Amino acid sequence: MSGHSDQTGAQGIAQGLVRLMNAVDDAYTQASRELGLTSQQAQLLCAALEPSAVSDLAHVLHCDRSNVSRLVERAADRGLVARHRGANTDRRVTVVELTKEGHRHAHRFIESLNARLEPLFADWSAARQKAAAELLGTLAETLEGDRASVGRRAML
Repeated sequence: MSGHSDQTGAQGIAQGLVRLMNAVDDAYTQASRELGLTSQQAQLLCAALEPSAVSDLAHVLHCDRSNVSRLVERAADRGLVARHRGANTDRRVTVVELTKEGHRHAHRFIESLNARLEPLFADWSAARQKAAAELLGTLAETLEGDRASVGRRAML
């Protein structure tokens, strides 16, 4: 048996997404450990490849600002990020920027993650890879839109 679910419809899709999430989470964990990072630190480094406000990072990482602030503080202690006040905008905004070491770790993490994931799709045609990427992008956009609408409803 291949381990694939015989479920169809929403339940089958949900089961497939859970399996995919677990597999990607495992790959993230393994790739981050190679660099002495937690998976959350690796996510932060990838999210901060461009200088970003803490509030923007919180949005991208799907957690609240206080969690991101603690994560940024630990990364700063390791010399992976630098914090500074926004220059042209609100001076109360903390901007997070990767250091050279942070960029090095982020790119090494991405390379390691890609090396783990690329063999999974090696036998897929370019058309199948493109279709999968489009489908996953559509799913992500839909889920992100649902999360945003739930947040808007909660504020009302």
